[in-house]
Amino acid sequence: MSQKFYMQQNVFRLTTNQFSIKNQLGQDAYFVDSELFSLSQKHHLLNHQRQRLYSVERKFFTFLPTYYVKDHSSTLLTIVQECSCMGQELTITGTKNWKVIGDYTAHDFQIIDNGQIIAVIRKAWFTWGESFEIDVQFGQAELVITTVIAIHQAMQGRSSHF
Repeated sequence: MSQKFYMQQNVFRLTTNQFSIKNQLGQDAYFVDSELFSLSQKHHLLNHQRQRLYSVERKFFTFLPTYYVKDHSSTLLTIVQECSCMGQELTITGTKNWKVIGDYTAHDFQIIDNGQIIAVIRKAWFTWGESFEIDVQFGQAELVITTVIAIHQAMQGRSSHF
């Protein structure tokens, strides 16, 4: 069963470090709380009760931009942005056997688990600010959404935020 979620960059955010992720009905499904002024720049995925589900944390001192997707007790995924002769590439390692296929710099990519598509991410055009559609195929919505946040951060750099 497929679930669609929509994540939109806040263009004129001056006082809040939070935004919501909407479901296909336009209702708030999750919230993201960002620690923008910390050295490692952390983002937390929260449920309706504002309980932390997952976090994204950037490794501060590193040659290649590295992001960690964490639950409460451990690192689940490590995402490293690498440079190659073909351009930028992402390497995902950790507890899942996930790969990113497509043009993630244009936010048009798929997340593959053992050869099976588990999520399709597309940039929505003609919107105010950046907006992404996340189509999750197999019920791992929370971890997929957190991974998309990490991928977006890796592609946009340290100064970018939603």
